[in-house]
Amino acid sequence: MLNTLIALYLIYLFIKLTLAVLDMRFVRAESNKNAVVLEESEYKNAALIKVANHKFEIISSIFSFFVFLFWVNGGLKWLYNTIVKNDLISENIAFVMSFIIISAIFELPFGIYEKFVKDKKHGFSNMSAKIFIIDTLKELVLTLVFGSAFVWLILFCIQSLGQFWWFWAFCISFVIILIINLIYPTIIAPMFNKVKPLEDGELKTSIEGLLNGLGFKSSGVFVMDASKRDNRLNAYFGGLGATKRVVLFDTLIKKLSLDEIIAVLGHELGHFKHGDIFKMIAMSAVMMFLLFMIFGNIPSEFYEAVGLVQSGSGVIVFMLIFAPIFSLFFSPVISFISRRNEFGADEFGAKTKSKTDMINALKKLGSENKAFPKSHPLYAFVYHSHPSLFERITKLENDDK
Repeated sequence: MLNTLIALYLIYLFIKLTLAVLDMRFVRAESNKNAVVLEESEYKNAALIKVANHKFEIISSIFSFFVFLFWVNGGLKWLYNTIVKNDLISENIAFVMSFIIISAIFELPFGIYEKFVKDKKHGFSNMSAKIFIIDTLKELVLTLVFGSAFVWLILFCIQSLGQFWWFWAFCISFVIILIINLIYPTIIAPMFNKVKPLEDGELKTSIEGLLNGLGFKSSGVFVMDASKRDNRLNAYFGGLGATKRVVLFDTLIKKLSLDEIIAVLGHELGHFKHGDIFKMIAMSAVMMFLLFMIFGNIPSEFYEAVGLVQSGSGVIVFMLIFAPIFSLFFSPVISFISRRNEFGADEFGAKTKSKTDMINALKKLGSENKAFPKSHPLYAFVYHSHPSLFERITKLENDDK
């Protein structure tokens, strides 16, 4: 059974590495052709950055495989036997949280390299050691507090709700995700970034006019000090119901014109007007349901093969280890639906101001975020939640023709 699980992970790894290599070769070949979307120098630089990102992805994926081998070849059994003595709830929670924290420690060097070497080299990261340490500690506290509570609820389902525990665990998990989406903009995001109301002025007046004109109710328009950590541009509508708010990165305000910002926000509003948010929530619910159903009915031999028992914390840790494999095989469906939604949101954004403003905004986003405007079709099919910049701009340019 262990060999079967390792073979399954190897297939997963092979697919990931093959797709990364395909896209890397594609980008290198395209970078030698005439530039599209970006200026010539930006185009070639974006290609170099994307290739570097793929190399980082390949190395981290191979490292993750060795971490996987460590866990399934005795690591899990040792950790379980060290912590779980009397099968108490507290022991099972400690086992799961220890697994999560140790796994995070294994991945920490890659996070440090990404923020302080790779992203700084490419002009993205403004992260300081102090901010990184504080962020890491905050994430640790949130993981311990809320992660322990979540694990307790899942353990309760496993130990108390019989054969169909997985269905109730799915229901609880889905409700928790909705709650997180509800509180993220007002409680979680401000823990890491300063979020303040947008100052009165032409931009705020234009945004509020846009929101009112479309009948979109929010709790306000806010600015996030994203530049403290990163130079990339972004904006989002966070929250659900009464907690919805418009959040602009300060980097976006600095780099885009007023009309371009309105076009970008129009794009985001398009997702709400088309019901895309609820469609993706529904898709996530289906995916989560299948995840719990599959892992809730796996034969006990698979658990025993990696040194776990098919009860309590063993089920949760088994799911955490193999969920990425599950996600990879379902991601093409999610990605396809998301890409289709993005085209519709682009059209909506173009209508809020003009097609030219939407196209210019996309070009500036590509330029400032140093995003290569093309991807290998197969890589995009599996991973990309957004169409490439080249596809998005081409579609906008060809609309109404």
